[in-house]
Amino acid sequence: MEHRAWKSVRFVYLHEIPTMLQPEETRYLYWLGASVWMGTGIVLEIGPWLGGSTVCLAAGMHASGRPADGRLHAVDNFLWREFMAARATLPIQPGESFEPYFLKNLSDYEDIVVAHAATLPDETIEGDHEATAKRAAEEAAVPRLDVAPGEGPIEILFIDGAKSWRGMSHLLRIVRERVVPGKTLLVCQDYKYWGTYWVPMMMSRLREYVEPVHNVRGATTVAFRLAREIPRAVLDNLEDHVARIPTGDGLALIDTARQLLLQDGDSLGAANVSLCRVSFLAHQGKSDAAAVAFKQAQESWPAFVSAEQLERARGYLREEKGINIRRPRRFPIEKKLMDAFHALKRGA
Repeated sequence: MEHRAWKSVRFVYLHEIPTMLQPEETRYLYWLGASVWMGTGIVLEIGPWLGGSTVCLAAGMHASGRPADGRLHAVDNFLWREFMAARATLPIQPGESFEPYFLKNLSDYEDIVVAHAATLPDETIEGDHEATAKRAAEEAAVPRLDVAPGEGPIEILFIDGAKSWRGMSHLLRIVRERVVPGKTLLVCQDYKYWGTYWVPMMMSRLREYVEPVHNVRGATTVAFRLAREIPRAVLDNLEDHVARIPTGDGLALIDTARQLLLQDGDSLGAANVSLCRVSFLAHQGKSDAAAVAFKQAQESWPAFVSAEQLERARGYLREEKGINIRRPRRFPIEKKLMDAFHALKRGA
């Protein structure tokens, strides 16, 4: 997979727009808009939040010199959630729309960006407060996204707002007629994030039809090019709920994704994907198996790399499942050494 082409991109991200993206991802998205998007179709973004990713894509599309008016379609439910307040301060209450703030943040590119307030369907995970906090409520006064917006083929599909297996399945079904084999990119922002098992699982399930092309090493994004048309029956036969996926099959799909990253030399990405077993098993109601999977991931964690996602998974098991797993002695030591290394690097 390519993982260098965008690193030399000269793009300064506007930090006044709150974002959950890593710096390398902002350069990558700008590069996609400027160098990969050819102007023959649209860019469809699912889950722009306050517009951090949108402004990167739009700036790149503008810099490309190709006609970009109305070619970037951004879909979000635009409903404020409590967990968002930790990353941005807005004078609105949970359940209110933050779309006006999104539009304000994209005012420099209002000719390029078209916003759509819509939601993807999510399955409910009983007793899981974290899943409930981030997923769409069935009673939300936002229409379901049942038709891909815009006109013509989809050149780039940026997926950040598919927050469940059901949501990911539904999205792929509605874009099927608009994606083009050999051209369309499926950019999966959460591919290497421990809590979004459905993303690597889905791409592993569809490995006969997609090919991996980009790996953003400094973040969680992996992109795939559609290689062959996905038969309608394949998408229609996808399970509607994570609980209906055979456990062994799901774990095998996660391992396929992990192996893909290991073959690409991305040991940290592979370690993070291995943690997807924890959230997958927990959402299947198998808390004890999730704890075992966490311990296995912890024991095999590569030395001297970030353990941030490992700590997130540890906190999830403790807070959501009441399972407290001790941190090995080596992790605090490695963290101190890594912090010292980065301090020296900054001072150089």
